[in-house]
Amino acid sequence: MSVLYIHAPNVSEAWLQAVRALGQRRPEPRALHMIVSIDAPVAEDKHIRAAVDRLLDDLRQPGVDTVANTIFPAAIAATSSNHKELVERYLRYLPRLRGFKGNQFGTYFARLVAYPGIKGAVDQLAAVVDRLQKGGRARFTRYEALIDQPEVDGAPDTDTTAPQEPGELTNDFSLLPDDGATAPIYVPGKDRTPGHFPCLSHCSFQLDADAQVHMLAYYRSQSMVERAYGNYLGLGRLLQYVASQAGLRTGQLTVVAGQAQIEMARRQVRLLTSQPEIIPGFAG
Repeated sequence: MSVLYIHAPNVSEAWLQAVRALGQRRPEPRALHMIVSIDAPVAEDKHIRAAVDRLLDDLRQPGVDTVANTIFPAAIAATSSNHKELVERYLRYLPRLRGFKGNQFGTYFARLVAYPGIKGAVDQLAAVVDRLQKGGRARFTRYEALIDQPEVDGAPDTDTTAPQEPGELTNDFSLLPDDGATAPIYVPGKDRTPGHFPCLSHCSFQLDADAQVHMLAYYRSQSMVERAYGNYLGLGRLLQYVASQAGLRTGQLTVVAGQAQIEMARRQVRLLTSQPEIIPGFAG
């Protein structure tokens, strides 16, 4: 099976091209190691975005912003004076968020700012920003946010599903691997829900010579209709936030999916084909 590569100018076009390409695959709309690169990762086409939100509403699925907010809570960030306030406010709100369907195991942003480390919760985004600010203009990767980190022998058992309280946070970056600022999401040995949260496992930030921060995100599996648009937008907002906090410019977002699939049942495909502005001729 050949690798599918999509390069698009904005979030909307990236999603549209990816779903169209998958829809043309036979015998099923699925790809291994699909790569999607987005030049302007927070830019959207309002017509495509509106059509996607209508489709998700028809399918009784969470809207684009709801999905995006699990990766980056844009509204809370916009009303927070600094990163510390953003984290504290979000973690206070997290128990309520976990009450919503699909969030019972937590959210991606919680793993990024309160990763269950060996000695307590670690704010990985603070570590990424700190190392970007100290890294000068070096063209090498030292800034990573993992969702996937090997267990350490002898480490105490950690309940990764329990909400982290603000008082448990630590900015002891020595708890992260020495080769980069790492922000894990998936915790091997603790996360035992194959095919479910967390599907996003790794975020890697690259700084180029033009003071732009680029980001590579890896998904174990990605549901292209119900989640991918919100995933792309949330990751783009996360990249923009990290770059801004570090005093740098937002670069390109690249998302790799180990497996990408259009997850619709046949009875639901009619909803897609009834909206040709999204996926023309997807009936197949």
